[in-house]
Amino acid sequence: MPKPVLGLSWLQSAQPNTMLRDLAAGRLTLTHEAFQHLPNWRTAAYLRDLLMQSGVLPLKDRQLLLFERWLETHLGAVANPEHAKLLHRFATWHQLRKLRAKAAKAPLCDSTTREAHEQQIQALAFLTWLNHRGTAVNDTRQADLDAWQSENYFTRRASHAFLTWCMNTGNMPALTIHFRQAERQAPMSQHHRIRAIQRLLTEESIPLHARIAGLLVLLYAQPATRIVRLTISDIIVNDGTTTICFGDPPTPVPDPVARLLQDYLTNRINLDAATNPGSHWLFPGQRAGQPIHPVTLRAFLRKQGIPPQRGRTSALRHLVLQVPAPVLALALGYHHTSTTRIAAEAGSPWAGYAPGTHDTPTAAVAPTQHEKWPLE
Repeated sequence: MPKPVLGLSWLQSAQPNTMLRDLAAGRLTLTHEAFQHLPNWRTAAYLRDLLMQSGVLPLKDRQLLLFERWLETHLGAVANPEHAKLLHRFATWHQLRKLRAKAAKAPLCDSTTREAHEQQIQALAFLTWLNHRGTAVNDTRQADLDAWQSENYFTRRASHAFLTWCMNTGNMPALTIHFRQAERQAPMSQHHRIRAIQRLLTEESIPLHARIAGLLVLLYAQPATRIVRLTISDIIVNDGTTTICFGDPPTPVPDPVARLLQDYLTNRINLDAATNPGSHWLFPGQRAGQPIHPVTLRAFLRKQGIPPQRGRTSALRHLVLQVPAPVLALALGYHHTSTTRIAAEAGSPWAGYAPGTHDTPTAAVAPTQHEKWPLE
């Protein structure tokens, strides 16, 4: 640890010091359940991450543990017993079942549990709103649902999962839930995108991690939530050729980016603390065993003048003009319906290319040299 004084300072702080003393004295049992009920949840979560990373506590999904703790507090604060009971059933039989199944396959993303938070919050808001109208949930009419959706639609959209579950389980009559498309932001212009790629490739004053993240967005249309889940094992170097595993098959990395990537692999961020010395994440975070937060990564990009969503959309629209949408989906980790829709919107000559098993060379997935490196 390059700066041990920082670690010693944290250990001597009141909250972690008390928790460690309680562990040593047996007043705090070394179990996940015991940590879930500690009052200082931020410190408890940080210490638990360290204990899991060091093998003292068994590994469990961090996002799932945090959601379960939040859920207990959230449900405990619901004043209406009937509402609390219904929300608890929704959480147990719908939300937690889905989250645990996902966590068994791969670590949960922050966005996944954030969506579950919003579903619970808006479900409670709906029940409270309905109660003020003097209507029970099992007596909800279409007029009630239309009125609920007519105001603050995009905030209240998170209640759709709860409403659907209520209908499917017989807690609410079968009604119609109306859906609206969110207004899409205009993609980054192609000129702006190319200029940004040039800057990221050539300007050494830009932090290396921001250059790599920006190139992954602007060249490979990767969202921040997926970039932060990349590991060093997703970067494959074989016989002088570098590829990245976004999907299947791995995607080629042209030489200018490959050189930057090799430099970054030996100089990754957040490896100078005790929490992540042997991290396998491509972008390690400051919490033990965790990657950097997507919000933090987006902030890095915006600081360099790169709008993450608009930049990703621009890259994807450009790529579907060069590669069949189903092939692109496989290589970059998208669902083929998403890339097919974008291809149709962009007027791609490949728009009629049917999904299935394709043998298109992976090199075709990468943007052309002319488009990627207009540096002269």
